[in-house]
Amino acid sequence: MLIAIAIMTLMSAAAIPIYGNLQVSSQINENTTLIVQTIRTARQNSVSRVNDIGHGVRFFPNSFVMYQGPNYATRQAAYDRLIPLDSTLTLSSTLTGDEVNFSMSTGVPTETGVITITHDLGDSKTIRVNKFGATQEE
Repeated sequence: MLIAIAIMTLMSAAAIPIYGNLQVSSQINENTTLIVQTIRTARQNSVSRVNDIGHGVRFFPNSFVMYQGPNYATRQAAYDRLIPLDSTLTLSSTLTGDEVNFSMSTGVPTETGVITITHDLGDSKTIRVNKFGATQEE
């Protein structure tokens, strides 16, 4: 009986770090996918001329906003869609003003660059915003 309890204790001790890493990876993957989908939605709204205006996404350290307007400063705030990140995640970007806006009809972004999503435990992923929108990277 003691041997069985000892084996189960060892297996449990080995599984805890694996489970923790799996949770970190899952949080980063889910939030990265959400950011990519939001960028693509903003681009598609601009191409489709939704409300006859451009759309974009503004990034903050712990959240991001999909907005409607030529830029974040002059946006139509009533149409904002605020998406908070998990408390253990942080965003940073190389985009000027931490935002990307897409032109109507063509969907060309005003800015290209990299958005990095980082977990408190050090794991991270990058999203590259290119002339076609967003592509997810490791």
